[in-house]
Amino acid sequence: MLLAVVLAGCDQNVTRVSGAERFEDAPPIKVDPAARPLAGAPGLSGDATGMDGKVPPFVKVFFMHQFVEALYSVPKNKHPNPKWQSPLKDPDNGRVWCTDCHGDKFDFAKMPKQRFPQVDMLEKDHDFMVDLMTKWVARLNSDDYGAKAKLKGPVQCTTCHETDPRDQ
Repeated sequence: MLLAVVLAGCDQNVTRVSGAERFEDAPPIKVDPAARPLAGAPGLSGDATGMDGKVPPFVKVFFMHQFVEALYSVPKNKHPNPKWQSPLKDPDNGRVWCTDCHGDKFDFAKMPKQRFPQVDMLEKDHDFMVDLMTKWVARLNSDDYGAKAKLKGPVQCTTCHETDPRDQ
């Protein structure tokens, strides 16, 4: 009895609105069969991957940390250059920071380097990694960003890799 009283009082502040329409009379819902609203970010479920909005920033952060670390310490790629030397003028105090290329808009350094399952998948995607690293190397060498002033000379793929990954 007490439960019935509580449930009956639950809707005392509800305003009932009715337009006299019925579900049966409603027009059919048009559904896009290609739409996947709950599938997550494209490219992370086995679809073709790419850089433009398809990879979450926290996954790119992992690769960015790896990329920047390779400028001042031996790279952790599968085939590092055996004659690696830091391309930085001052590897100890003249490091490249995220803000050298991104300005104050976004500081990846404040985001922790974490290995997510997507990282493992994308690390195996040769085309994705080559595109990503090519973009970052171009940005590093560009006069438009502050990182170039910290380099001894232009950075190339073979600065960190034994062979140029673009040729593989």
